[in-house]
Amino acid sequence: MLSPSARRFTLACATVLLAAGSAAHAQLTPEWISRLPVGTALTAGLQQMVIDDAGVIYITGIHGSSSNTDIITAAYRPDGTPLWQRSWNGPGNWHDQARGLALGPGGVLYVCGNTPGPGSYANVLLLKYDAATGNLLNTIQYSSGPGLSEHAGSVAVDAAGNVYLAGGTVGDGPDAMILKFNAAGTFQWKRVWDGPAQAPYSLDNALQILVEPSGNPVVLIHGVMGSNQPDYVLLKLNPASGQNLWEMRWGGNGGDYPLEMLLDPSGDLFVTGSSIITGFNRYGTIRVRGSDGFVLWQSSEGILNHNSARGLAIDGAGGVYVTGSVDPDTDRSNSNDNFYSVKLDAATGALRWSHSYGANCVYCLDFPTSVMADSAGHVFIAGYTVSSPYSGDMILFQLDAANGQEQNRGIVAGNLQEEVVYSRLMRCDRAESLHIGADFYNANTGVYDMSIIKYASLAARLALAVDATCPGGGPIRIEWSGATPDGQAALIFARNTGSFRIPDGNPCAGTALGLGSNQIQLAWQGGAGANGSRVLNATAGPGACGGYLQLLDLAMCRVSNVARLE
Repeated sequence: MLSPSARRFTLACATVLLAAGSAAHAQLTPEWISRLPVGTALTAGLQQMVIDDAGVIYITGIHGSSSNTDIITAAYRPDGTPLWQRSWNGPGNWHDQARGLALGPGGVLYVCGNTPGPGSYANVLLLKYDAATGNLLNTIQYSSGPGLSEHAGSVAVDAAGNVYLAGGTVGDGPDAMILKFNAAGTFQWKRVWDGPAQAPYSLDNALQILVEPSGNPVVLIHGVMGSNQPDYVLLKLNPASGQNLWEMRWGGNGGDYPLEMLLDPSGDLFVTGSSIITGFNRYGTIRVRGSDGFVLWQSSEGILNHNSARGLAIDGAGGVYVTGSVDPDTDRSNSNDNFYSVKLDAATGALRWSHSYGANCVYCLDFPTSVMADSAGHVFIAGYTVSSPYSGDMILFQLDAANGQEQNRGIVAGNLQEEVVYSRLMRCDRAESLHIGADFYNANTGVYDMSIIKYASLAARLALAVDATCPGGGPIRIEWSGATPDGQAALIFARNTGSFRIPDGNPCAGTALGLGSNQIQLAWQGGAGANGSRVLNATAGPGACGGYLQLLDLAMCRVSNVARLE
């Protein structure tokens, strides 16, 4: 083996397994962290985040004191510097709350929520901003009538600029409500969904709204049935009238609580939540055919009991990911929940793997808040941990999408011992850079900070090219790009291709290579280059011809394409 700093090396043919080394991974480290103080109200903090095609990040939330909260919305450039910040205080000068956020065509940004109206009853609120400048373009305050408390919790915009809101109103109890406004802000229609349960059990609420590429809105509803227990309810609506194109109800009459839905490129919907359809509290996940609302499969996953789904992701490559919290001993009084995450087969709902994290000691509270998957085979799970050695920190896991094994993790701790960090949600930009929306809370001052935590993309293609002198051997030129700048890299040689996994005791243990095990060896290790690109000039012996090389990014445990020496 040559020293890692060698610029030239001889590649011979030998049967050598990867040399043992430290199994430690480079910790996932943020590129930057933004913080925006938002006051001491118990409801203060981040509510929603979106990212536009240029990489600008928009956040909205609640700020102020418990006696008077306002809506705060801000935009940040891709490098984390502030672009603009706006606060909105309603005419009631009381409890204004942001709940949803969406970008619209023509460079506009919508914030939805609620604001006090006459008699201090909550009215639906829709704010329209110029996304580039933060200038307020329009304010809509909507009420169905006097004496009704109403809100909007989710907003979606179609290609024509029509705006759809999902939230709640009051009938025999809380009912789900969907509103449509056109691009000019003119009211179009209202749709109310009231489940079969009677008061006081009629507690219906529209949780989320999406718009299909064809323009049809789809709504996820927590709907209470005649059994007085909630089910998952999905509505696909006619955008012109708000009437049903189809309606789907799913549950077991024992308490099925929907959480989140995602739309895949085929038009099908994935929904997860907490369900006892099997008799135990589990993650209840379903795939619903977009054309007619037919449930294609259902899945129930969990450990013991008291499983609570908290996040859903799909990867576009046949994977569905659900994360949530589980109580390892079914004793809710000791606050020792753990992370529990699963991968399901998108075609069948079959379980592919599971991943757990957390100590089982009393008050070792650990719970995830969100999950995402990138195109390079990584799954990210963010949450909150107090298990030793951590204390009130945000934790981020990087898992291998193929097997659920942990590849890396990162921690964001508060600046002081009195400060805790809560992740709220995750979003990716077009380059698949990861952005975590979070809240910092200072227990001494009671002040919350809304935060964005950005991590570099791991999905950038790691490209390897080899120009060899074969079959007789001789000079060889090796070039790569897309590695971690100023990181460490390793070239690995084998006589065949395959799916060899790096053994325990080595850097990036468990990472799957595109190489087989025949005569596999570590050919070179060293710096990846200042910008993640480098050229190596070497000599290949005749025995190396016909073999294969692959580059391993040791900083992020990513692998390149496989290149043949020929």
